[in-house]
Amino acid sequence: MSKKNNPALNEFDDINFAPGVSFARKAIWWWVPLLYLLISDTFYLRTYDSAQVKITLLQMGGFGLIGMWVSLLLLEGRRAFRREDFIFLAPFFAYLLYVIISFFHAPYPGPSVDDFVRYTIYMSVTLIVIREFTTEAIDRLTKILIITAYIAVLYGVVQFLDFHFFPPKHEGPGLDPFIWRGAFGRRIFSTYGNPNFFGNFLVLIFPIALTQYLKKRSVFLLPLVFLNLFCLYATETKGALLGFGISSFLFVVFYGYFFLRDKLPMGRVKFLLLALLLPIGAVGVIYKIGNTASYTFRISTWLSTWEMVESRPLTGIGVGSFKVIYPAYRRPVIFHIEGKHNTETDHAEQEHLEQWMDNGLIGFGLYLWIIAFVTVIGLRALGVLTENLKGARPPPVAYDLLGYLVALLGMLAHNFTDVSMRFVSSGVYLGLLPGVIINLARGHALWELHYKEESRPQAEPPAPSPLAWWTLWAGRAAALAVTFYTASLVLGEFSGLQGPLRNYTAGGEILQWYLAWMLVLACVGGAVYAFSGVLLRGLSPAVPVAVILTMFPLYHFWGWFKGDVYHNMAIFFSKQGKWEDAIGYYQKVNKLNPNFIMPYYFTGNVFNDRFNMEKSYRPEWGDSKGTARDDFQRAMDAYEKVRSIAPNYVQMHHQVGTLYLKMHEYHSRAGRAAEAAPYLDMALARFTLYENLDPVYPLNYYRKAQIHIMRRDFAAAEREYLNNINAWRCYRKDHLHIEKPDAYVNLGNVQYAMGKLREAADSYRKALEVDPNYEQARRNLAIVSGRAPAPAPGAR
Repeated sequence: MSKKNNPALNEFDDINFAPGVSFARKAIWWWVPLLYLLISDTFYLRTYDSAQVKITLLQMGGFGLIGMWVSLLLLEGRRAFRREDFIFLAPFFAYLLYVIISFFHAPYPGPSVDDFVRYTIYMSVTLIVIREFTTEAIDRLTKILIITAYIAVLYGVVQFLDFHFFPPKHEGPGLDPFIWRGAFGRRIFSTYGNPNFFGNFLVLIFPIALTQYLKKRSVFLLPLVFLNLFCLYATETKGALLGFGISSFLFVVFYGYFFLRDKLPMGRVKFLLLALLLPIGAVGVIYKIGNTASYTFRISTWLSTWEMVESRPLTGIGVGSFKVIYPAYRRPVIFHIEGKHNTETDHAEQEHLEQWMDNGLIGFGLYLWIIAFVTVIGLRALGVLTENLKGARPPPVAYDLLGYLVALLGMLAHNFTDVSMRFVSSGVYLGLLPGVIINLARGHALWELHYKEESRPQAEPPAPSPLAWWTLWAGRAAALAVTFYTASLVLGEFSGLQGPLRNYTAGGEILQWYLAWMLVLACVGGAVYAFSGVLLRGLSPAVPVAVILTMFPLYHFWGWFKGDVYHNMAIFFSKQGKWEDAIGYYQKVNKLNPNFIMPYYFTGNVFNDRFNMEKSYRPEWGDSKGTARDDFQRAMDAYEKVRSIAPNYVQMHHQVGTLYLKMHEYHSRAGRAAEAAPYLDMALARFTLYENLDPVYPLNYYRKAQIHIMRRDFAAAEREYLNNINAWRCYRKDHLHIEKPDAYVNLGNVQYAMGKLREAADSYRKALEVDPNYEQARRNLAIVSGRAPAPAPGAR
């Protein structure tokens, strides 16, 4: 970049920047927008989570960005910050500090690492944009965001055309070449892997695209505006539609108030009332297309989250703690809505409420301070930029500021009913948008204000002594070696994950193979170039240390990406019944990511299902120190690891109960009744514990009843079967549509064993009410009817 094309540098032509400062800052100017493009538009379908590549880009790219920024600050020395800078940085530093405190008081910090890292990077991006980005850098950022949006909406259109005009996936190829085509039916999801996340992006990018068109009147931007609206419609996302309605209302109000001012053809009150038709219309559409289950799910989740807030209202439970703590608060209706019992709810479906739950009133107050601070500064700047225009067009920066401000507020509005900001593809903008708004409102990067006071060229820094020079070069050599070594590890290991091209046959897989290699080579090459440049240009001996330290989290989080690929492979082998391969890959996953809960749980399930009681020493199955183990011991070890990280994870307690039942059966078959007996007590305790978490899981009641039947306690067994039926009746009024006939048949069977023939007959009749064709109930009723006395007239 030449000084001729850079107004920020033209203003400081006479300033002698410390060596490496200009290079590091230019690297940051490119790093941020390209990182956001990649996070928004990449996906990789060989991982368990198709969005894992976005998470990895945030983690590796985010820590790389922080490392580059720290290097820049070290090179600038005392010019890095002034006391007055913290007037504008205080809310972000305060929130970041409290997130750190919140993490360290989380009850289970392992699963919280992910969220802690995300919010650390988000706030770091805000600080970097405020301090480092010049007007030209903001313009470049905006242009790349426009390109990002074009990529996303064009792929969204491809998905729309693929669904409506090409054969379904199981019948033949379509326009969308990738394996996930049609994953959400007719709803499009673009590169985001989820219509809700794509909808959130469309809500926040629309005002930016629209204001860029109003600013430049470029025909290039018009298709983006209309395609954005089309894709928003095709996502069929109610929360995004509501966010769009509120965002459009804010845009119209701000544009009318600041840009039109005295040109409004009507009074301001009438104008405001007309603008309100936008969110009201959005609510009307949502009401028409909505479904009761969606509303019930959200409201039930919010109520549970509020109970979590009440447990620690002031300090919060801890950042990222929701998914670990929530199972103890989850309402049973959630299981009915999802139709499953082995699922997780990771977030509260309401970002602002979850902020309170995570960080308490203190952290939530800091979060609101950021929102209020950014909004007030943005509106004040709009007022200054658009006053006294006297018919002239507002300055270009006013359009930029309006677009980014409405984007932020629209995103926040959308997340009153959505979870998108808790995921990387949307959450990253919580860091970017406030930084851009503050920067545009001020009109300068902080560093520019620092250098403005230098009215004459500064003397060249003194040449370092020979010892300092050799020390510097030794540090440079070490840092370069670590950088190149890390890059070689990543490329070599990615080659192993990808495999050779000959392994791919489908067109979409081949395309993804090439695209993945292009992007990985570009990212690794760009990072090596940037760090090498700052190392070879900078004269601070602390910079090599900063670069070396940066490589450690980069490679650590690269391991998380590898682990997700291995997790996908482990599940593949599990489904095929190849237990040894599955277990081996699960072990690899948890070596790379010790806080990933699911592989421990799946490992326990594999050993539980296989249940080989022959002791052997197999290190690849987790055995250590030469100790031979059987599958019961291995399963319990895995489940206890789950319990130490997430004490109420999915159906872990129920699975442990079934494992104890298997041990009881194993010892009973061998004639060891005394050894078998305690396992019934342990199984019953775990089933009871699981009942507290999920009181509507039929198998849990059936297995408790089975234990009582083994003990010949038929009254207790009858009570468990009745508890199962009453639980369903309690939580669902339409129980006849969801109850299973076997619930009544099991009850009738135990009543028959107790000699309650009339009650047994009634139970069989109720089973037939649920399913008139249920043969077992019909046969049993015929047997009991022949022995039971006839019911009194009118009695049931």
